[in-house]
Amino acid sequence: MYSPLQTTVLDGLKIAYRMQQPERPGASDVLMIHGWASSGRMWQAMMDGLSPRYRCWALDLPGFGDSDKPENGWYSIRQYIELVGAFCEANNITRPHVIGHSMGGMIALGLAAEHPMPLGRVVVINPIVSGRTHIVQLLNTRPFGSVFLTLGRWAWPLTTSSWLTPWLVRQHGVPMRRIREDWAKASPHAAAASAEAINRHDLTEKLPGVTAPTLIVIGSRDLTAPNAEGRLAGRLIPSARLEVLPSGHLPTDDLPDEIFRLTHDFLTEERQPWKT
Repeated sequence: MYSPLQTTVLDGLKIAYRMQQPERPGASDVLMIHGWASSGRMWQAMMDGLSPRYRCWALDLPGFGDSDKPENGWYSIRQYIELVGAFCEANNITRPHVIGHSMGGMIALGLAAEHPMPLGRVVVINPIVSGRTHIVQLLNTRPFGSVFLTLGRWAWPLTTSSWLTPWLVRQHGVPMRRIREDWAKASPHAAAASAEAINRHDLTEKLPGVTAPTLIVIGSRDLTAPNAEGRLAGRLIPSARLEVLPSGHLPTDDLPDEIFRLTHDFLTEERQPWKT
C-alpha cells in the first residue's frame, strides 16, 4: 500500500509527493529522490521503515510519475537540484538527510556539492556521477534510443533487475508492475530530455567539496549505471563510505532488508562515518 499522494505547485509545475509522519514530533526529515523513468513509489518500503523515527518525503520529479511533464527545454540536472531545494523550502524541510537512486543519486550529490541548503547525511544508491553511463549513451544513439524508449516499458524491468530472465526476476521479487507503470507515466520527451541532461552534467570536479557524511551503495550486478561511477564518488568525497551489494540497479527491490539496514544504521549512528 502506497502512502497517499499529495501535490504542490512550484514554479508553475504540479509536483506530486508522498509524506509519512514520524511517531514523535520534531523528528529530522529524510528526502528521497528517485531515478530515471521511476517515481517516488520506489521508496515506499524505505519510508515505512524510517517513518517511525523520521519525517519521510518522496517526490515525483518533473517529467515522471504524477508530476507535470514540462517541455524539453526545462530539463537539466541543475534545474532538478533547484526544484528539490525549492520543494524543501516550501515544505519547511531544513537540514534533511537525502537518499537518491541513480539519476536521483546525481541530484542528491548535486545538492551536497552545488546547493547552499545544508544537509544532514547523504545516501546514494548506484549513483551517476560523470554522466557517462551505458544506458544514457545508448539513449543518445539514434535510432536505438527511439526504439528503446518505445519498448522501454518492457525492457527496463530486465535491465534494472539482478538477472535478465523473467523467471529469475519473479523469483527475486522485483515489482515489474510498478516499474512498467512508472515507465508508462514518464512521457517520451521527458525520458529523452532527462537522459540528455544526465549526459551533460559532470560532478567529478565538485565532489571533493562535499562535506556531508555520505554512504555510497553499488550493486555488483548493475547493468545500468557502471560501478565505476559509485567508486569514483567514494574516492572523491572526503567523508564517503562505500558498500557493495550482490544486486542489480535496484537494491531497494532486490535486497530491501539489506539496503534498509545499511541506510538506517548510517543515518542513526552517532559517530562520524570515516572514509573506508
